[in-house]
Amino acid sequence: MPTQDELQTLLAFPAESLSVEYKSWLNLEENAGKANLAKAAIAIANEGGGIIILGMREDVSNGGLLASLSRPTSIPRYHPDDVNAAIARFCEPVFHCDVAFVSSPVTGYEHVFVMVPGGSKVPIMSKRGCDNVISQQRCYVRKPGPKSEEALTAQEWNAVLERCLQARRESMLDAIRVILQGHSAPLAKDAVVDKLAAFSSEAQKRWLELVSSISPETPAKLNHGRYEVYFEIVDVPPCASLSDLRQRMSQAGQIKHTGWGPFVDLGREPIAPQPVDGNIEAWMGYEDFGTPAFSDFWRAHPSGLFCLIRGFDEDGTDEYVPGRAFELANPIRRIGEPLLYMARLARLFGGDPDILVECRYYGLANRTLTSGRGRTPLSFDRVCRDNFAVLSTRASPSQIDDNLVEIVQSLLKPLYEKFAFFEIAPQIVAQEIEKLAKARY
Repeated sequence: MPTQDELQTLLAFPAESLSVEYKSWLNLEENAGKANLAKAAIAIANEGGGIIILGMREDVSNGGLLASLSRPTSIPRYHPDDVNAAIARFCEPVFHCDVAFVSSPVTGYEHVFVMVPGGSKVPIMSKRGCDNVISQQRCYVRKPGPKSEEALTAQEWNAVLERCLQARRESMLDAIRVILQGHSAPLAKDAVVDKLAAFSSEAQKRWLELVSSISPETPAKLNHGRYEVYFEIVDVPPCASLSDLRQRMSQAGQIKHTGWGPFVDLGREPIAPQPVDGNIEAWMGYEDFGTPAFSDFWRAHPSGLFCLIRGFDEDGTDEYVPGRAFELANPIRRIGEPLLYMARLARLFGGDPDILVECRYYGLANRTLTSGRGRTPLSFDRVCRDNFAVLSTRASPSQIDDNLVEIVQSLLKPLYEKFAFFEIAPQIVAQEIEKLAKARY
């Protein structure tokens, strides 16, 4: 389940994608309202899962941007049972959606988030119709626009069936993991090549140059700590241009597993990506987002080199003292999502190329390992005495798809050991990766 901060981000910076749909308020006491919601849910489920956000509508007077609307008094406040009753009425097979209620940070209006699961082993179809809304026995999918429409072409049906086959494949791999009980060998690590080392040095130098221009108390300064992730897609033809690279990155970024994914492109000045020294570059520090976790710097080179620098989530919440906590699950999610992104992006360069990965963590000293954000934090009484960690690995997109749990487990093992020899259980990694893979924005 995404955090409230992540959901509020979708309200503050609305942008539809294949896995995120914004809709006006629907009256779920009426058949048309139920059918409208079910059609969107079918399409997103067939896309692999995502979120439907209710209470947003295009504002023609503001250039068609999505605007937050208050719920009409004629529409009762939703209940999760109402949402799932609409799904059950129109969808086959039936699936359950989690529901969350979050207020817009801009207008204060409460909105409804319907979390649509992915991972179905068969295509989701409509089992009955409703005039001018949904037709019986149709398989709806998300199409560019984005919009929800019936799958008609061989390519569209192939995409649905591929996802169903992948879900069956993952179930088989999960069963194998249970049999092995986590006794898989660690993934062999390769030294990061000079090409990536030179790129990472220049990227870090550029970030330090940018943050030197802002006041010390600004969150984007990342004073309490940060992590840096560098990637190289190995031995691939370079992109023809920066525009070509940005288009590939945009395509890979259509799927988001958290509300604030890697290589954020909000598309507006002054934080929109720009060409800089032969790279594409973006820095969220040009605006004050109020938290280190949203103060990203990223850089991308057409030859297949990528950098992401971000602050810790723990340093931007009232639940923890900045610089003193290290949340157990955060590295799994915050490294797992970029790996999934890079697997999709690497395939757009052609084939199944290897990806070199290097992670660096700064500001670890005197942090205590904790767990339970959103609840009463639980301390493991394990304090890190080292201030820095560097991790590296190498994997192909197919290996990331098939063995993400093992890759993340092996990659992060030395990081957790910094906290008084703490060993992260494979079951915890598997649980967090499963939640990450199923979450779609």
